[in-house]
Amino acid sequence: MSRLLLSFFVGATALCLVACSPSVRLSYRPQLDSVQVLHATASNAMVVSAHPFASETGVRILRTGGNAADAAVATVAALNVVEPHASGLGGGGFVLYYDAKRDSVVVIDYRERAPGNITRRQYYESGDTAQRVRQHGATAIGTPGAPAGWQSLHDHFGTRPLAELLAPAVAAADTGFRLSEKQCAIIVDHLPDILPDSAITATFLADGFPPAAGFRVKQPALSSTLRQLSATSLTRLYSPPFADDIVNAVQARGGSLSREDLASYHVQIRAPLRGWYRGYEILTLPPPSIGGTALLEILKFAERFEVHKLPYLSAEYVHRLAQASRQALKDVTTWISDPEYDEQPVPHLLSDSWISAAFERMDQAGVPDTIQPWDAHRAYKPGNTTHLVVIDNAGNIVSLTQSINDFYGAGVMAPNSGILLNNHMADFSGDSTRKNSVTPFHRPVSNMAATIVRKDGKPVLVIGSPGGPRIAPTVAQVLIAVLDGKASLDDAIKAPRFFPLNSTLSVETRLPQPTIDQLQKLGWTIQLNGDLNNYFGGVHAVQIDPTTHRLLGAADPRRDGAPVGY
Repeated sequence: MSRLLLSFFVGATALCLVACSPSVRLSYRPQLDSVQVLHATASNAMVVSAHPFASETGVRILRTGGNAADAAVATVAALNVVEPHASGLGGGGFVLYYDAKRDSVVVIDYRERAPGNITRRQYYESGDTAQRVRQHGATAIGTPGAPAGWQSLHDHFGTRPLAELLAPAVAAADTGFRLSEKQCAIIVDHLPDILPDSAITATFLADGFPPAAGFRVKQPALSSTLRQLSATSLTRLYSPPFADDIVNAVQARGGSLSREDLASYHVQIRAPLRGWYRGYEILTLPPPSIGGTALLEILKFAERFEVHKLPYLSAEYVHRLAQASRQALKDVTTWISDPEYDEQPVPHLLSDSWISAAFERMDQAGVPDTIQPWDAHRAYKPGNTTHLVVIDNAGNIVSLTQSINDFYGAGVMAPNSGILLNNHMADFSGDSTRKNSVTPFHRPVSNMAATIVRKDGKPVLVIGSPGGPRIAPTVAQVLIAVLDGKASLDDAIKAPRFFPLNSTLSVETRLPQPTIDQLQKLGWTIQLNGDLNNYFGGVHAVQIDPTTHRLLGAADPRRDGAPVGY
């Protein structure tokens, strides 16, 4: 395909995106009326995920007697089929599970792991200025954790046969699903990355060209894989013939993933991080997630700044949350790594002494180009994903985030099994001196921040989002608006978002113009980034009325998600 034709397709992306006309008001209230959020209410159970078919699949499991774990397994398997570009068996993630009967919360960490026989030197060659080896292709593939993670969720908490849970995904992969406009836009955006892989192009392109909305994607190899795994265990993927297919695909492209890497993979069961925001208990993901720690740090700064007293989406409100997000992300990317190999200074990052010290610097005028992270010596240093929420009629909760990293992952598919493989080696640091640098068998850090909020011991909000480094700031923006009573869940999700990039603030254009003007006066360089852009994630959330137990589920209009309940 010629570069000219490729440029045409990339330029046509805007025609595929769903957008709303910006309308600026001379007030601090955002223009929200033109933005539609999919929401649903229910009295018994709810599933919110990134695709209507997946949400409906999960609810069917709940209606027929399955619990939250059963529905989550069915939903993630369905997403592997109908949202394959964002997550699946070739990736990894985290489950935050609330057991209502035991009133306990656990984390299943099924994050990818670096292959054992990599050489660090390969990932830090001085000539590779774009760090392509770490970012894309077979050298960017980590050992997938999803098969072990899904199986662990089913083993620990599931009640229904695996074959029953995977049957809808098997059927959908066989008969096919129709691409949405947003999915077509994603294909166009990532065309240069997927064109070299014949298995990917044969599956997702129409005679070698980007398809139009409504194109039916069939995945017979994936259907066969899911059917075979459902008869035994999802971890069978780590054994021949599936392991051979994966390893051959990776090593043929110069990657290091081996059969031993697959066979030795294991999940980690961890305790959640606990924090507080204005009387609400926040339960979220621990390291190797950096998203959970960043979220709790942002919330502590927000309390210190008393953002609940500021006008919603005023310049000072945005400025303070942007400062908090910037500092939190600087701290966690400097200090968090794989907890199996390093001590994690999370208590120090969330300590009152550090929050006070950083607050004093942020309280000064202006927006400096660089900021300093927490200093250990003085104190004694674009990604895409999917998120789903499941609540069953017994009150059990799954908040699950998983990914293959970039859309279409590494751009490598295991052809006989139909599995798209991740490029999560990109989540290791590009600096070889950092704690999170590429190291054999280590898990790279993750921005995921699956979260459960409780009040007086009762869950009141379950939330998470894709979006790479935007995840923690995005979840914080929605969570703060809802808990502070600034906006309903719907309005908080569709409100214009913002994200700090050093002294540049990337904002959606629906942010009121007076707010944008004042932010520039405060020292931010403003980068306008669309009026409804999936760059800022795709929040999926369920709000729980602690008195009536009625459920309100909401899906972000920036993605194709949907809530379904009964």
